[in-house]
Amino acid sequence: MVNDLNIGGVFIPGLVMVALAALVCTLGLVALFSLSRLYRHLPCRPLLDVSTWIVTFFLLMQGLTALGLLS
Repeated sequence: MVNDLNIGGVFIPGLVMVALAALVCTLGLVALFSLSRLYRHLPCRPLLDVSTWIVTFFLLMQGLTALGLLS
């Protein structure tokens, strides 16, 4: 199974596409987090943003592998 995306003869690896999808999901989650008062009082918000991306990426990889979409 080929996991690459071909756009005009340029191959984009499937892992990069999953990382971009995780980034989009993380941006949505951070927007939801910013609505809470607790998020405003955290001392290191960028660390929480990066850890949210890592967890989202991991969950996407787990789900896509379980569905058989990513080998």
